[in-house]
Amino acid sequence: MRKLNILISGSTGYIGVQLVKLLLNHKKVKIKYLCGSSSVGKKISYYDKSLLGKKLPIIVKFKKEYLKKVDVIFTALPNGEAQQISKYLLKNNVLIDLAADFRLNKASEYLKWYKQKHKSVNNIKKVFIQSPKFQEKK
Repeated sequence: MRKLNILISGSTGYIGVQLVKLLLNHKKVKIKYLCGSSSVGKKISYYDKSLLGKKLPIIVKFKKEYLKKVDVIFTALPNGEAQQISKYLLKNNVLIDLAADFRLNKASEYLKWYKQKHKSVNNIKKVFIQSPKFQEKK
């Protein structure tokens, strides 16, 4: 079986770095792109010294063209930013949002909780893998 090509957007924040460390040892994935904004050109080891010497790509600015070369996109971004990326997804892409952009099922709920309009309403009900929700047992 071939390896899944991975793009991580928001790779330099705490969640992004932890994800890199988890995926680095996974035998069925290849981290193809590490994306950031203010960290372009840096190595991920700048943010976590335990990644020194690991074979990882240099941090680049996200470009929608990268989606042609990846299977899975992880987003560990501030609220609202994964919505932009979701607009460019191709049929073969799966988005795994580790923040809040696709946590809620209704745009009105997103506005209520996050005080901003959802910018990708058409993608809310699509099959996105999202961070776990905790529900009370009734």
